[in-house]
Amino acid sequence: VEGLLSRGDRRVGDVIRAVYESGGRFDGWREHFSYDRWMIAADKTLPDHGVDVAWYTTRERSYEEVLPWDHLDSGLDKDWLWEDWQDALDETEVDDCRWTPCFDCGVCPQMDTEIQIGPTGKKLLPLTVVNK
Repeated sequence: VEGLLSRGDRRVGDVIRAVYESGGRFDGWREHFSYDRWMIAADKTLPDHGVDVAWYTTRERSYEEVLPWDHLDSGLDKDWLWEDWQDALDETEVDDCRWTPCFDCGVCPQMDTEIQIGPTGKKLLPLTVVNK
């Protein structure tokens, strides 16, 4: 359901409405969530649009595909995100840019932020165990 909602476009609005109309409320709470209700609503509404849940959630996408969030500016360039995705698929380790040269993702200059380069000498995690 999270994959459907996060990758969905306007057509998923029909699914959300159908879930609501069938009694879905507070689905973020485990005791109210019904996976079956969501899948029944999707099976009822998505075929009218020529798609199904798997089309949104599990199919491979190409670089050229327009994604539902492409109109949003997150500060990250689509080319950079695609290359990062390919690295993840290839299981290529990418160094943490706080300690290595910049990977030019575009966040820092666009978000008006500064990343600390190199160790600060500060203790970043609590290293002492607290017994209660």
